[in-house]
Amino acid sequence: MPMKKEWVALLLTVGILAADLLAVNGARKVIPAADYQEKIEASEATERCIRAVRRLKEERGIPINTASDINDTGVIGQDYSQITTTLGNLEAKRTSTNPNMAAVVVDMFHELGLQPGDQVAINCSGSFPALNIAVMCAVDTLELEPVLISSFGASTHGANDPELTWPDMEYALWQQGLLRHKSSWFSIGGMEDVGREMPPEEVETIVNRLQGYGYPWFYDDDLLHNVRARYQLYRDSGDIKCFVNVGGNDASFGDSSVMVHTDGGILTELSEKDQSTGLVQLFLKDGTPVIHLLNIKGIAAEYGLPIDPVPIPEVGGGDIYYQYEYSRPLALLGLLAAGAVLLWGNRKKRDAGIQRGKAG
Repeated sequence: MPMKKEWVALLLTVGILAADLLAVNGARKVIPAADYQEKIEASEATERCIRAVRRLKEERGIPINTASDINDTGVIGQDYSQITTTLGNLEAKRTSTNPNMAAVVVDMFHELGLQPGDQVAINCSGSFPALNIAVMCAVDTLELEPVLISSFGASTHGANDPELTWPDMEYALWQQGLLRHKSSWFSIGGMEDVGREMPPEEVETIVNRLQGYGYPWFYDDDLLHNVRARYQLYRDSGDIKCFVNVGGNDASFGDSSVMVHTDGGILTELSEKDQSTGLVQLFLKDGTPVIHLLNIKGIAAEYGLPIDPVPIPEVGGGDIYYQYEYSRPLALLGLLAAGAVLLWGNRKKRDAGIQRGKAG
């Protein structure tokens, strides 16, 4: 039995639309994003900083965990140390060492409409030193004004070498002129932000060293009060346009478990409503957007960067630097052709109905 005209028209329409889609994609133009140069600048700065940390470890005789740090970056820490706080995802840690993560942060800052001179509050732990660097290089490139509080506790494979914590790295990079800003305060981090799981003598050694650099020590052993006090420090510093949270220290979400269900990236609200017990909740409650840099593999996939890359990509590699232009005339031509075929099929069906009516 011959195929009905309307089915022929439908199949032709599908074929035309599929061919048009292929043609439009094939003819698309790849052009640099409007902020291409800023993204390159921030990523190059990040790359220089990571190399400097690698040299710093060599100079201080701190072993590099080559079994885990397969790209020999120097910013992947030990399997365990006395300042290790929780288990971390090694693939996520290695994904974060891609210097092009700084381009992702630049993109997020621009999406939020930040301008030079805007103040941003930043909360860093030692768990993702490469991401901390990427954020600071993006801040420097866009000429933002950071108010930064860092903790030195770190999850596995973070900056968990007791001789070279994240604030140690940051201070060395600042001294070398590779970072324009450094933390305004530091805390211990770890359980309840006072390192309850860490040996007191190790904590004392690190605290004394960091205070010797001139860093003020932020200490409050009541977590909820700790979070409120941190929040007030940020607010007292000026008009905060954005809060950036790197990692998952206890101050970021307080005693709430909502962090487990929260995706990384730009947040304007949480998927679950809970009491305002963490910095993320407090800033969102006040209408301040949050950039939450955790669940790194998901962020990398969303912004076109590879997950757990070997080797580390060169600066400028990734979809984050480009945008696509599509041919509107070509797309319109396909739609018109498909529409014409559908009209043809519908007319055939209508004419056949008329003929049957006359015969009746």
